Amino acid sequence: MSNNKDSYQSALVLTLLFPFAGLIYTLRNWKAWWAKNTFWLVCIYMGAVQIFCQEGTVLGMGGDGGRYVLRLMSMYSNSTSFRSILSSYLVDPQVMDLYQPLVTCLVSKFTDNGHVLFAVFAFVFGYFYSRNIWYILDRLPNKKFGYLFILVTLYFLICPITQINGVRMWTALHVYVYGMMPFLLDKDKSKIWWVFLTPLIHFSFLYVAIFGLIWVILPYKIKTSNSVFLHIAYVFFFATLFIKSVDINTVGALIEDYTPESQQERLGAYISEDYMAVKSEQSGRNNWHVGASYIIFHWSNNILMLMLLPCFRRKFKYCYELIHLYVFSLFLGGLANIMALVGSGGRFLSLFHMFNVPLFLIVAMSVSKSDSFRKAMDYDLILLFLPFVFNIRQLFDYYSITVVLGNFITVFFWENNIPLINLIKYII
Repeated sequence: MSNNKDSYQSALVLTLLFPFAGLIYTLRNWKAWWAKNTFWLVCIYMGAVQIFCQEGTVLGMGGDGGRYVLRLMSMYSNSTSFRSILSSYLVDPQVMDLYQPLVTCLVSKFTDNGHVLFAVFAFVFGYFYSRNIWYILDRLPNKKFGYLFILVTLYFLICPITQINGVRMWTALHVYVYGMMPFLLDKDKSKIWWVFLTPLIHFSFLYVAIFGLIWVILPYKIKTSNSVFLHIAYVFFFATLFIKSVDINTVGALIEDYTPESQQERLGAYISEDYMAVKSEQSGRNNWHVGASYIIFHWSNNILMLMLLPCFRRKFKYCYELIHLYVFSLFLGGLANIMALVGSGGRFLSLFHMFNVPLFLIVAMSVSKSDSFRKAMDYDLILLFLPFVFNIRQLFDYYSITVVLGNFITVFFWENNIPLINLIKYII
C-alpha cells in the first residue's frame, strides 16, 4: 500500500510539473489504481493548452472553439446572468443546449481567458473520458496486448481530448457511454440517469437517449437469451450497411411531425441541402488518406461486427453480459449508419465505436489465437494501421510545442498558436 501511495504521489507531481512525461508514465502503468486520475489531470492540461485559434486566423472563424471564446468575452463584458440563459433555452434556436452556455457563463464571472474556459471544459470531459477508457482497460487481462495495442490505441482516439474544440457533441458522447456501458456489462443502473442528461449537453442526443430509455425498459432476457431478437438486431445492422442515400425532404417532414417545435429550426439547418453541399465540399478538400482512413476503419468495424455472431454461438453462448453489449451495439450501429447519411449525423458512428471496439477487445483477448475471430482480427489490425497513424497525426493539428515542453504554470504566460504539424513540416 505504501509503495502504491508513493507511486501515485510521484505520478501526480510528475504530471503537474511535466504533463507530457506524466502521460507517458501513466500509460506505462495503466494497471495502477491511480492511472485514470493522472490521465484525467493530463486531459485538463491538454484542454488548457489546446489551440482554439491558429496563428494567422481570426478568432471565431473556423472551429467551434474560437466561437466559444468569443462568447466568453461577450459574457464577461456584458455580465450575462444564468437566468437569461435559462430563459432563452429552447426559445432561442441558438440556445438548444444548457451545458456549454452555463459553463461559459460561470467562467465569465472570473475571467475572459479562453484557456481557462477550455481547462474547465476539459475538467468535465476528461473525467468521463478517463473513466470510460479505464472501465474497459480494467476488464482486460493483465498481459501484453501484442498487435492488439493498435486497437487499444484507436479506442483512446475514437473521441480524444482534442475533441474538446467541439465540446457539446463530444462531451455528450462520453457522458452517454459513462451511463450506458456499466448497465450493459454489469447490469449497473446507478449511472444510467447520465444517459438522459445528454440532451442538455447536445440536443441531438435526445434520440439516442430515447433509444437508451427503450433499451432499459426492455426485459433483460429478451435482450440476452432470445436468439430471435439477436438475429433481428443482426439483420437490421446488416441491412443498414447498404442504405446509400435518404430523401432529405422526407427526413425534413419527419422532423416537422415528430420533433419538438423548439428543435425543428436547428435540426432543419443540419439536414438542409445547402448544409449537405458544404459538408460534401469540405470532404472533397481533404487529402486522400483522410477518406481512406475513414473507409478502412468503418468497414473493418462492420465486418468484425458481422463475424462476431458465429463467435458468440461457439464461445459465448451463455456469456450474457457480452451478448447484451453485442445486441445493443448492433442496434446502435444500425441507427448510426442511417443517421450518417444526413448532415452531421456521421458523428454518431463515433458513439457506436465506443461500444463495439471494447467488445472486439474483450472477445479477442478471451479467445485463443487459433480462433477464427482472432485470426480475422490479426489481419484486420494490419489494415487498421493507416487509421492508427492518421488518428495520431490528427493530434498535431490541435497543439503547439507547449504541450510537450510546458506545464500548468507556463500555460498562463507561454502562448504559442502554431500547430505541431506546421513545425514538423517546416523542419522536414
